Amino acid sequence: MFLKISAAATLVMSIALGSAGPLAGMANAAVASISAPQASAAGGVPAAMPLISRGVPAYTNDDCGGSSSAAWANDTHYDYGWRSCNTPSTGAPTYLAYDLSGVPAAQRGRVLVAWYNDPATLAYDYTYKGVHPYCCWKPYDIPRDYTLDANAGPTGGVPTDGWVTLTTVTGNNYHSRQHAVDLTGYNWLRLNVTATDGTTDAFGVVVNMDVHDASAGLQDDWIFYGDSITEGAMDHYGDPSNPGGPGTFGQIINAANPAHFPAQEAGAIGGTLSQDGVNSINTWLPMFAGRYVAIAYGTNDAGWYEGDPNVSAQNFYNNYVTMVQAVLAAGKVPLVPRIPWACAGSPTGVEVQKYGPLLNQQIDALYTAYPQIIRGPDLWAFFQSNPNLINQTNPDGSPDCIHPTQTGYWAMRQQWANSVLASVYTPPPALQISNVQAPSVGSSSAVITWTTNNSATSKVDYGTTTAYGSNVADAATVTSHSMTLTGLTPNTTYHYQVSGTDTFGQNAASADSTFTTTVVVGPASHFVLATTTATPTAGTAFGFTVTALDDAGNTATDYAGTMHFTSTDNSAGVVLPANATLTNGQGTFSAKLIKAGAQTITATDTTTATITGTLSVTVRAAAASSMTLTAPKTATALKPFQVTVTLTDAYGNLATSYRGTVHFTSTDPLATLPPDTTFTAADGGSRQFSVTLVTPPGQAISVYDIANGSLHAGSGVISVTVAVPGL
Repeated sequence: MFLKISAAATLVMSIALGSAGPLAGMANAAVASISAPQASAAGGVPAAMPLISRGVPAYTNDDCGGSSSAAWANDTHYDYGWRSCNTPSTGAPTYLAYDLSGVPAAQRGRVLVAWYNDPATLAYDYTYKGVHPYCCWKPYDIPRDYTLDANAGPTGGVPTDGWVTLTTVTGNNYHSRQHAVDLTGYNWLRLNVTATDGTTDAFGVVVNMDVHDASAGLQDDWIFYGDSITEGAMDHYGDPSNPGGPGTFGQIINAANPAHFPAQEAGAIGGTLSQDGVNSINTWLPMFAGRYVAIAYGTNDAGWYEGDPNVSAQNFYNNYVTMVQAVLAAGKVPLVPRIPWACAGSPTGVEVQKYGPLLNQQIDALYTAYPQIIRGPDLWAFFQSNPNLINQTNPDGSPDCIHPTQTGYWAMRQQWANSVLASVYTPPPALQISNVQAPSVGSSSAVITWTTNNSATSKVDYGTTTAYGSNVADAATVTSHSMTLTGLTPNTTYHYQVSGTDTFGQNAASADSTFTTTVVVGPASHFVLATTTATPTAGTAFGFTVTALDDAGNTATDYAGTMHFTSTDNSAGVVLPANATLTNGQGTFSAKLIKAGAQTITATDTTTATITGTLSVTVRAAAASSMTLTAPKTATALKPFQVTVTLTDAYGNLATSYRGTVHFTSTDPLATLPPDTTFTAADGGSRQFSVTLVTPPGQAISVYDIANGSLHAGSGVISVTVAVPGL
């Protein structure tokens, strides 16, 4: 059985030695002494580590006279563990032995053995002295010196000989440990304790012990580093038989996902700051053989923000960076939650309310800087929405407002479970590659870009055939990928394929694509000007391009000179580009010409006049804007004569495109005038007509466009004389 410790996560502990009650409190953690290869299931979900020791025959040489069964070490009730009553020694060790012969041999080869003394002992390391140390963490029946032994003997009773030591530990001061060992060929596992640490009347052994099948690796294995809040939430107290008890973290995961029963340690110590995590991370990590490492500090950083000059937002961020980098360097996966909210009923609670949001901003920045981090629960938002889950007072009556109630601890554990069930135990979306492009290709290099829906590594295989043969790679995990290929042969077609592995272990590759490198280009020798508007309209801007070419006709992409533009059209109103440069040997410009007919625009390098080029266009007149009527000054009555109607545009160009209909009038009521006439292309904007006047002494002729009255003209007074016969 376990001891009962106050549920409040404070420095006050109410201990009922020898009681059979459940043990609530803060969590401490343990680790593996032998490393094992990591593996993950398809889709990124951790490979399961089934619990194989549940309910197997368990034996001990010290069951406190029958009051503490060895079976309590491997049943479903983690609140109650097996407890011995005698103090073990080298001459008289205390053991807990499991008969695993009933477990299929395939499941008891590579295994993880995890024993838990929490929640009997609160702190992960009861000897730890932090930045702001607490004086009196105490151990309760912790195995200090022990071995893990295996035996190939038959079932039916604990073998008396033939034991083989797999692991030896001395001087242990952690409240839980885990060891990856190989039980291939063995039927029995024994925890053999020769020394313990504890207080008065607590020098026996108190443990739960689980054995997990680790044949697929040590992926489904977790540890939670942090302060007293994590200590209280992630320990092994909370049996469902207790009102409101959710079970351990592993039991919650197993209930939601029966294929998994993770191993889990609570590696937390009350009163610690992020600096404590930095000071200890490289000591703790080598002992932990698993994969997932939660880092949950910050409440004490906020509480000491004004009292410790070493506490600042920047230092807090830097501390987390150090810890996250250590976890990543160890080949493990970091998880980081947001700092819990606190109420304002205590001085520390006020400090947390004041500085917690600032520190959570650092957490948010950390998420951005390190996308490998799995985001834990938002404990600030959760407790702010559920303030009734925060203790108002400590058991001694002093203000608290920092630590959750027991129900709050259990709710926080559930938040952690909900978070990782969604982020870790739910298969991620399949890795997809899209938007594969070669946006920049030169004569000897090319840039390949693509995107992925999940963060993934980058690799490009390439070559002159689909066998490829060369590759470039980058192990950084990103969603926007860009890789540069160098050392390519000019004017050559290359095949390439992109691929990657995402953070969930999924692989994907694109279909084959190609690009062709450019030729080696010489210096610019001339310009080529081109336009899609070969017959621009007078007074209307049109676009044209300028390309710098070398002697072989290749685009001189490195041309860096300045061009000046001239034209054969010197009319007022002509608009040419200002002096300009080209980009990658090319440029687009605009010009406006005025005079109809054949014209040119010439671009010339301002330094080297031989680098030049000319564009030839034929300028078309604009629409007709004025009309003129040309007639003689004198006419003979009854004798026909010719008049000319001419249309011009606003720039004085003959309006060759005019297709209007004109109508003639005269002051002479007896005049013979042309009928209404429509101009045709053959007229070219000017046409002659025959007119006969009759009445002397002077008459006038007028003409206008019947659809556009603004186009009109008159002859002025024409002198009309009568011919004298015989003269």
